[in-house]
Amino acid sequence: MVKENIKIIGINPGTRYVGIALFQGPELWDWRIKVFEGKWTKVKMEKIKEAILGFIKRYEPDVMAIKKLHPSRSSLNLKKLVAKVKEISRRKGLKICQYSIKDLESFFNPEEKINKKSLAEVLTSEYSVLSHEFNKEKINKNAYHIRMFEAVALAAVCFYQLDRQKYDKE
Repeated sequence: MVKENIKIIGINPGTRYVGIALFQGPELWDWRIKVFEGKWTKVKMEKIKEAILGFIKRYEPDVMAIKKLHPSRSSLNLKKLVAKVKEISRRKGLKICQYSIKDLESFFNPEEKINKKSLAEVLTSEYSVLSHEFNKEKINKNAYHIRMFEAVALAAVCFYQLDRQKYDKE
């Protein structure tokens, strides 16, 4: 089994919204969405990068779980941002796990195809502390918290896969 105190930070990067979640072992400790307004500039990329670096310094994770971008649904700026985040992670000595949205959906509901809102509902049933954000998300016309739910899913899947790999080796 993976050590119970392993810290995993889940990052769902975006050029406007960044979802962040922290797990310590199997427990969800923190979850949030960071908003970065304005058009894309190098200064904005630095702000996002610094915010993520701040979370890494604050939580001192062992692993970063980051969303694998869909090649045709990602801008060049987002690809550059993800490359920077992965570079930061490597410099800090973090193990990096990457999952696509399809990976997350199939992990949490392998029997049938689900959408992002259904994924948020499944996560809320697993982690009841998310119910406040889920209820707000249900009434939002624009999916505001969905990136945060995806960050939670990234970190959770990472923990369970690392745990299973460790178990399989024993």
